[in-house]
This record gives sequence, C-alpha cells and structure tokens, in this order.
Amino acid sequence: MILLNIARPAGTADPVDLARAALAAGLDGVALADSPRLFPDCVVETERVLSATPARMAGPCVLSLGLRHPAAVAGAVRTLQEHHPGRVLMVVGRGESSVRNEGLAPPSLRAYEESLTALRELVPGSARVLGAASGPRTIQATAARLGGVLVDAGADPSTVAKAVALARAADPGAAVWMFVRAVVTDGEDAADAAAAPVLGSCAARLERAADFFDVPAGLRPAVAAVAAGHDYRKHGTAEARGAATEADRYVRDRFVVTGDPAAVAARFADFAALGVDGIVLAGALSGVVERLDALGAAVRDGFTLRKRT
Repeated sequence: MILLNIARPAGTADPVDLARAALAAGLDGVALADSPRLFPDCVVETERVLSATPARMAGPCVLSLGLRHPAAVAGAVRTLQEHHPGRVLMVVGRGESSVRNEGLAPPSLRAYEESLTALRELVPGSARVLGAASGPRTIQATAARLGGVLVDAGADPSTVAKAVALARAADPGAAVWMFVRAVVTDGEDAADAAAAPVLGSCAARLERAADFFDVPAGLRPAVAAVAAGHDYRKHGTAEARGAATEADRYVRDRFVVTGDPAAVAARFADFAALGVDGIVLAGALSGVVERLDALGAAVRDGFTLRKRT
C-alpha cells in the first residue's frame, strides 16, 4: 500500500483533487496532515476523499494526540470505519506543528504511551491504526502498545533497518509502515529546493536521537542549528527553512530520497527488502505533486515489485 500525504495550506488545493491525482499516478490513496492552523481538518477531508473517490485507503496522518483526546480520536475512527469499512487508515502521533503552533509542547513519552493504551482499548479491532515514531524509545513503545507503527526514520536503509527491528522486537506481529520524503529531481540544486520545506523538522529528528541516527559529533551543532531555524508557523512551505548551514545537505541526504526515477526506485526496493508493509509519501516537498506521475511509477516499481519477488 502506497499513500500520498497531503500537507497543503488551507485554500491552496482541494484534497479531493489531490487524491484523484495520486490515484492517477498509481498510488492507493492519501493521508491527510493534522495541523489546525495550517491545513484543512483532516477528519472532515478524509470523509470527502473516501466519498468522492475510489481510493483504497485514506485517513488522517498524523493526528495529534497532543491536541486530541483518545476518546475523540476513537470516535472518529469508528464513524469513518462504519461509513467506509476497510478503507480507513488512522495515524496518530505526539504532534509537531499542530502543538507548537498552539504554544504547547508535545506530550511526554509516558503521557503518549497512556494515550496509545487508551486508544487501542477504544478503537474497533478491524480499524487500521498506526502511531508515528522517529526515535528508538517511541518506536518501541508505539509498536508494543498499538501494534502498528509509521516509522519516520529517514532515507538511509541501515537506520530504517534498525527502526524496523526495534518495532518487531516490541511486537513481532506489528504492522510497520514508513513515512518517506521522496521526489524525482534532475540535480543537486533541484534536490536542495525540494527538501527546503522539511529540512528543519528532519534535523529536529536527528538532533533528538543523534546516537540512534549515528550523527557525527562534529556535525551535531550544525544539525541543531538547522532544527532551531525551522519556523513551524510556515511548516510545509519553503519559507519554513532557516539560514543555510554546513549541515543542510547532510540532513537532506539522511532524510530525503532524491534523484532520477531509477535511483528512487532502487531506494524503495531497499525499503521493501527490510519488511516494510506500507509507504506514506510526504507531500510537502517541492516538486512532488508536479512530478507525481514519475514519482508514483518509481516508488511502485521499486517497492511493490520488490515485495512480489
């Protein structure tokens, strides 16, 4: 299963139109970002997409448990599942721009674990619910309590392999999906431009779990500077990026798959070989929607065909 994450500012694009474009590019559906000050309501738009298109799957991604009570999330899952059985994906997380733009901090890991436990007790067993996770402790806790995890561990296969192993060690039967930032590009400048909207939030993941990501000691201050420069009020746009640093391309290469279609397909074949069950493609990168046909074909060729062999 391959979905496109829709993270476009309210009023700039209709999620139903983007869902139709994703399906035309050979993807299976869409996942809708949750950040109330930036994007349309992801639960409402999920209903619109599932009602208006033949998407195999759609749903909120990532629904913030820093803003929403587990009971409210479970109610949304149950309602969507009743109307569209077997077609709903719900991905929850601690929150990023959604909480920061309200002046809040993401919930502690302990509080998040309690929310995951409550959520699993409340949602129907037939619902497909994943928890987003980047660092090792969150990956393990999410897999153990929810039975499914959307790993956001970058684009380096060796790091992704560690993340998958952690999830399956916590729950051997856990569904393990990947959130992947990928775009077909023609050169280094195009790759830099594509990564700009997400560079700071990617650096924040590297900074929080520098040992897990094997960030070289000499680069850690520069990586921290990239993270600190990210403007979450403009998350998902090129304007979110701070001043350029020496670590920009290091962050890009650790978290963004770029290159021609053959290079993109080869990287997704690597991911498939690790036992990843599904993919959510980041939609905030510059050039993703504009070259969605090429990206969809490359991802499908690499990920889907490798899983069949």
